[in-house]
Amino acid sequence: MAERRHIRPECIDAALAAPFEPFELGGRWGPRWDTTWFRLRGHIPEEWSEREVALRFEVGAAGSTGFGAEALVWRNGQPVQGLSPNHVECRVASRARGGEAVELFVEAAANPRPPFGASTWPVLDADPGGPGQFRLATAELRLVDPALRSFGQDLRVCLDALLALDPAEPARAELRSTLLDAARALDLADVAGTYGAAQPILEAALEVSPPRGAHRISAVGHAHLDTAWLWPLRETVRKCARTFSTALRLMDDYPEYRFACSQAVHLAWMRDRYPSVWAAIRGKVAAGQFEPTGSMWVEPDCNVPSGESLVRQLVYGKRFYLDEFGIEARGAWLPDTFGFSGALPQILRQAGVEWFLSQKLSWNQYNQLPHHSFLWEGIDGSRIFTHFPPSDTYCGAATAKELLDSVRHFKDHAIAHRSLYPFGHGDGGGGPDADMLESLRRLPRLAGLPEVALEGPDAFFAAAAHESDHWPVWVGELYLELHRGTYTTHADVKLANRRGELRLRDAELWATAAHPTGDGYPHGRLEQAWKTLLVHQFHDIIPGSGIGWVYEDAARDHADVLATADQVVADATARLVAEVDTDATRRPVIVFNAASHDRASLVTLDLDPHDAAGLTAHGPGDDRSPVQVTADGSVVASVRVPACGYARYDLVPGSAPAQATLDVDRDHLENDCVRVTFDRDGLVTSIVDKRAEREVVAAGARANLFQLHPDHPNFFDAWDIDRFAFDQATDLVALDEVEVVEQGPLRVGLRMVRHFGSSRIDQLVSLEAGTARLEFHTEVDWHESHQLLKVAFPVEIHAPAATYEIQFGHLQRPTHASTSWDFAKFEVCAQQWADLSEGDYGVALLNDCKYGYDIQGNVLRLSLLRAPTWPDPTADRGRHRFTYALLPHAGDLRAGRVVEEARELNLPLEAIPATPRRAPRPPSASLVRVDQPGVLVEAVKRADRSPGIIVRLAEVWGRRTSVHVELWDAATLAVRTDLLERDQAPIPITDGNLALQLRPFELVTARVELAD
Repeated sequence: MAERRHIRPECIDAALAAPFEPFELGGRWGPRWDTTWFRLRGHIPEEWSEREVALRFEVGAAGSTGFGAEALVWRNGQPVQGLSPNHVECRVASRARGGEAVELFVEAAANPRPPFGASTWPVLDADPGGPGQFRLATAELRLVDPALRSFGQDLRVCLDALLALDPAEPARAELRSTLLDAARALDLADVAGTYGAAQPILEAALEVSPPRGAHRISAVGHAHLDTAWLWPLRETVRKCARTFSTALRLMDDYPEYRFACSQAVHLAWMRDRYPSVWAAIRGKVAAGQFEPTGSMWVEPDCNVPSGESLVRQLVYGKRFYLDEFGIEARGAWLPDTFGFSGALPQILRQAGVEWFLSQKLSWNQYNQLPHHSFLWEGIDGSRIFTHFPPSDTYCGAATAKELLDSVRHFKDHAIAHRSLYPFGHGDGGGGPDADMLESLRRLPRLAGLPEVALEGPDAFFAAAAHESDHWPVWVGELYLELHRGTYTTHADVKLANRRGELRLRDAELWATAAHPTGDGYPHGRLEQAWKTLLVHQFHDIIPGSGIGWVYEDAARDHADVLATADQVVADATARLVAEVDTDATRRPVIVFNAASHDRASLVTLDLDPHDAAGLTAHGPGDDRSPVQVTADGSVVASVRVPACGYARYDLVPGSAPAQATLDVDRDHLENDCVRVTFDRDGLVTSIVDKRAEREVVAAGARANLFQLHPDHPNFFDAWDIDRFAFDQATDLVALDEVEVVEQGPLRVGLRMVRHFGSSRIDQLVSLEAGTARLEFHTEVDWHESHQLLKVAFPVEIHAPAATYEIQFGHLQRPTHASTSWDFAKFEVCAQQWADLSEGDYGVALLNDCKYGYDIQGNVLRLSLLRAPTWPDPTADRGRHRFTYALLPHAGDLRAGRVVEEARELNLPLEAIPATPRRAPRPPSASLVRVDQPGVLVEAVKRADRSPGIIVRLAEVWGRRTSVHVELWDAATLAVRTDLLERDQAPIPITDGNLALQLRPFELVTARVELAD
């Protein structure tokens, strides 16, 4: 008898206590995203004594595993096994007594079936009280005949092999003859009574010891389970419980079965929410059947997250495995991530990762990589052994065809004889089913099929990596020739992620300085904030390829991350402000600079604009600046602040020395560095670099040109930008209004407004004194569909390659399409800047939250917004605020200070009001300082599990250099560590400062103990 009850997810206690109502087979259940609990009660018939009994429960037309209705069976208050279209049976008794009562609870999730193939998707939000989506098809106890089932598996596998073998293969003819003999012995009208005659015929074929070829396949069970995608995080937690409980049950039945779990957060959820599942996992880990792998907190995108984010993915992932299982994860398992930064090999190796796996580049649009097993070399020279499964899937079905294809497609037979084969239902979880495991018991016993061993990734890589001493080497990024739209889609989540990354960096830096002994340092709050941020870097969240609910969760969690970081910054800077000597001041403020270099920039003051008249900001060294009220009513001053440090300023009445000349009217902006000219449409027709006496804008061209492209990708809407999208463009030249909105001694600005379609662009173009950086503060009210918005800057530069910032460095990509490999990179990813230089001069395009670039010929373009309709038809619609900047410069990107200028755009100075008092800290100081340009301070934090502080540095210019690192107190001990902060080698100390020799693009983590 089936009964149902609607209860919130994951609430077995409520289900056990709740009243239920009768429910008939065929009845409808499940409004969208609802949870229905079924209580099943019955008795096993007496005559079934000593027989195996199973529950067969089919929730209805549920789609494929992971995409539609799913369920979890509970018994005696504990989860037993997941149910899905491919897992429909759950064993109730291996040997029934007969006559015993059975009571089971089934937690059924009415997850909507995604409308694949539709050009526009529904929002797919929750529909409480809506109509039931599914009909309960089956809910019954069944007898299981193991011998008959075994015969069915023999027959199925032999037929599968027959269809997959090459017609010219002698083994195929032999297998066909065997199957014909078995068919003749079988009476289809009485299979149960006659299979006994047919079974020995098939078993004879399966008992042959076929000759083995040179290639060996390592098959590992896996359930690629997207942390969020076409379902919210809430549902992923339950998908994990279903998937893992199913895997655990199958491990009991198949001792040879090895299952790889690749995201630490999934296991953390089990520990925290499903204690019995967690206990069973720990047991199977100890037994070697359940293998935690992957080393990361989630399987992240590797283009958009910062370098420090990728570091923390590894730190928190590997530490979880070490703390909970005593296991050092050795691999990076990223089968479905959308391309891989050239910085990743070094990051992986410094975290103790020895191997890397992906499959995604088999999806390439134009070119295929020439190897499946190779060494991948990053921008710093670090190498990691890499394998791409030749089956070209991370959701293998354990079929003969896929096994044969693994051998046929493998590109490295000359030097290697092994490949990995991940199998199991995936994307939405589920994992392997019994049929797959039965197939893998049988297929290797058939002539013509390759050798297969069920083993985990570590065993495979330990053997495979030593097969050759002459591996081919791939240098640089692993660029995916697909999914280029993921650099741009859902701009909101990318902005929030950038803000979170930078603010957590600030929080750790200032909190470390404010708590020099470590007492009071907010370890727990910062770690939790980082882990929350990392979850939303999953490769179907931050790329913008999830449903709308995913981004509601992301917005909430990103707001929490920012609130935590802001509070830590506020607490820490308040402590530091109280320690800065402000004696003999009248209205002091302490200005904080989190960037790695000394800077002279504008800072926003906490000052009412009515109180600003006649004030001067008076700083160290008799530095004085007027204050200016800006277009938005805030008050700014020009200040000088040392690297990773602070400076005291006093707001006093009086005049400041004359500033550099600034000029503005409706058609130009000008300072001592550049003169910018606009035409009647508000487009930039000229940028004269007055220092270099050079025109920046290409002859006859117009810059800061917004361009709208029709954006209808062939296959994956939120994911892709196809090359043909660039064949048509609408130049948005119509200007509604232009006005001078800022005119002062520190900054000048023009406001321009444009309308197009259903959207509006409101932009402030501003120029500060003393810099060539032209900033475009932009607000877009965006209501288009299937449009791509770019902004273009044609420049007077000729170069065959442009340079793009990636994590902890940069790389070059072509500005032409001479080869198919060049052509494929028509849209690429960068972090905070891209630069086009021709030796002695260049132009950089900086951003504060954008990632998609294309630089073809002499035109730099930044992708601003997209408007796909699936899987989220509301993606990007609404209001967006962002800033980009054009930086003309003499010399290359190093001489032009491109890195520093990009950091200034992304790391605004922060002024904190103070009170006049005597205090021990000097009026201006660096808390951390490096004495060489091109070396960035990426992180300063308390060491997690040892004394001292952690300082992480990166050489980002691509040169060898000697650098000294000065901290706020003398160093008494310094050691290089790996990314998990484990000591490796001592660092020389000279006069209390760290002395380092850095290779091009080298990343260094140092643990430092300071004098009291």
